[in-house]
Amino acid sequence: MLTTKQKRERFEALRARNYRASLQLEGFDVEPTKMDSDRDQSTESVKIARLKQRYAR
Repeated sequence: MLTTKQKRERFEALRARNYRASLQLEGFDVEPTKMDSDRDQSTESVKIARLKQRYAR
């Protein structure tokens, strides 16, 4: 039987996988090598501006 911590970790992994899949279905590029937001130290407003510019339709 799984512990509460293991269940939470599995749920969070599943949620992240589903989120990435939904982004892919919408046409966003979600390659792991391009998802470096953890290493990027820019402010949130700068990141949002970059995303708007990149994904402008």
